[in-house]
Amino acid sequence: MGESLYEGEVYTLQFRFDPQYPISSPAVQFVVGEGKESPIHPHVYSNGHICASILGNEWSPVLSVIAVCVTLQSMLASCKKKERPVDNDRYVKNAPENPKKTVFHYDDDT
Repeated sequence: MGESLYEGEVYTLQFRFDPQYPISSPAVQFVVGEGKESPIHPHVYSNGHICASILGNEWSPVLSVIAVCVTLQSMLASCKKKERPVDNDRYVKNAPENPKKTVFHYDDDT
């Protein structure tokens, strides 16, 4: 991540593809558990779910796994303050197992 708040940190992403891929987006989340944690970021919940428009209403079949990874790297690199989403505890308590079953509200692209 170079000179960012996450320099030297390593995270693991999980991609799940349904039969409608690439028409529908993959389910993407950071792996949590067994010594792995999600990054502390305003758009990443502690259960690994990611609130990013590219995984929701801005998905396009021309996007690739690499495009998703680059977008998430950019999201982390541009972060100015490590913090969880304001509704983290409530969301994690009630979140579906599959992040695609969540309807996120996108305020911005950071």
